[in-house]
Amino acid sequence: MVTESRSRARAGRPSAASSEAILEAATRIADEAGLEAVTLRAVGDALGVSAMAVHRAAGGIDALRHQLVAAVVEEAVAQVAWPRDDWRATVETFAHGLRDLLMRHPLVLEAHRRASLDTPGADDAAHRVVEALQAGGLEPEEAAYGYAAVHDFVTGHVAIRLGRGDFEDPTNTPERRGASVFVRYHDSDRRFAVGLRMLLDGLSAASSTRTPIGGDDS
Repeated sequence: MVTESRSRARAGRPSAASSEAILEAATRIADEAGLEAVTLRAVGDALGVSAMAVHRAAGGIDALRHQLVAAVVEEAVAQVAWPRDDWRATVETFAHGLRDLLMRHPLVLEAHRRASLDTPGADDAAHRVVEALQAGGLEPEEAAYGYAAVHDFVTGHVAIRLGRGDFEDPTNTPERRGASVFVRYHDSDRRFAVGLRMLLDGLSAASSTRTPIGGDDS
């Protein structure tokens, strides 16, 4: 009887999987189908282990989803080569790095819609940008909102690209496409570059004129 039970166990699924393998499988699933598709059963099926084995290793589905988002963000931030003593280059590095991360791993944008990215790397990147803006001449409050403006520009840009694929619906009629302001200027990379440049020019002008946020408009 004992021998028979052991034979059945050997013939079944492995009883465990490494944390690294679980995170890799969960990331693949999330990138392809979204965070909600990351379930204990889905990850277990991908690895050939039981859902309970994934639960034991990850600490539950909420913990697993948090871990995979954190791992992706931390890996991306660790690879950033931050410039020195150049506020504009620092902000550009952040903007391009964030765009590339979100385009490569849509799961991060999905997670960010629900809550802020609670990772040391994300916090470090944010503080670097704010400090760079202050070094460029902005007051602390202006620098914080300047960071927010860049962050929101990038996430909005990526959300549109991921949502629509292309900025213009190819099923639109020729008349509708012709009426679009983008009929002659329809390059998503150029759209990002020009928008970022204008935003940075505005931040530069704000630091030069020293116009306080929320100042008297009268």
